Amino acid sequence: MFFSTLFFSLSLLCSTLVFAAPLLPPQPALSSVASRGLPLQIAAFLDSHNVIRAVHNATALEWSESLAQKAEFWADQCQFRHTGGILSNELYGENIVAGTGVFSIDAAVASFIGDEAQYNPADPSYLLFTQVVWKSTTQLGCAVAQCNNIFDPSLGQASLYVCLYNPVGNVIGQAP
Repeated sequence: MFFSTLFFSLSLLCSTLVFAAPLLPPQPALSSVASRGLPLQIAAFLDSHNVIRAVHNATALEWSESLAQKAEFWADQCQFRHTGGILSNELYGENIVAGTGVFSIDAAVASFIGDEAQYNPADPSYLLFTQVVWKSTTQLGCAVAQCNNIFDPSLGQASLYVCLYNPVGNVIGQAP
């Protein structure tokens, strides 16, 4: 069965993860949706995160323009991989997802929490979901860019979503 929306997810688990580079060279984004000045998008990112955080007794996240600018910089690179710490000397949690077709903010965040059923508190693992609900995380900044080099061109242009979290979650040895 073919799905019109195709997405893949990555999460920051530790600094030693290595991902293969895309086969096509990076291309600049055709259009980037900056978080600054777009309150409806900011509200959509915050609301979609904070609804699931409330279910898990985590406090609501606040928007960070600084994180949003860093997320926008990375999204504009159209590289479907983690930043590897190049955004600053500080560590941030990262959730990155790309999809083709109609792939909204809500769909992107739904993919972040799609691995919730895999989480077992008795045997904790570090997932996209755990970064979203990590209790010590207080700030969120996200961006989206339209990219032609993420997937095979026959699938169409991809929306690349990058969300950064501060303080970082998914800390090995700790629970969300």
